[in-house]
Amino acid sequence: MRTLGIAVASAAMVAAGVSPAMAADGHVYVHVVSPAGGDSGGSSYADLDFKSATQVVYNNWVINDTCPGDGYRVIARARALLSNGNWAYGAWHEDDGTCESDAWGPYDNKELNTSASIVKAGIQVCVDLGPSLKCENVYLPRG
Repeated sequence: MRTLGIAVASAAMVAAGVSPAMAADGHVYVHVVSPAGGDSGGSSYADLDFKSATQVVYNNWVINDTCPGDGYRVIARARALLSNGNWAYGAWHEDDGTCESDAWGPYDNKELNTSASIVKAGIQVCVDLGPSLKCENVYLPRG
């Protein structure tokens, strides 16, 4: 009986080892504080859907300039760490530029396609200070 239990457990481990890793689809949220401090700055959130080892789709994606206003625009982009150690980036997207304006989004089906396997993917949100950016990032592992 004991041998049968070990054989069944071993078979289950082998089966699990040859099956592909399941992606960790889910929701991400990130907030960056501007140099003005307080709640001013920006935030972004999205639902990530890992379609394959080299593709992630962003749904319900919103970028928001948060108040009180600090005079800086808020930008965000998709970002992923690849298995070869490089980073892949999507295009920059921005809120209209003031905390009183409507947020950018929500947008669906924004794809990030890469040349190598994705290790983790997420969002980079930044306050555009002119000569530099102040950024925060958040990621989900692919699986």
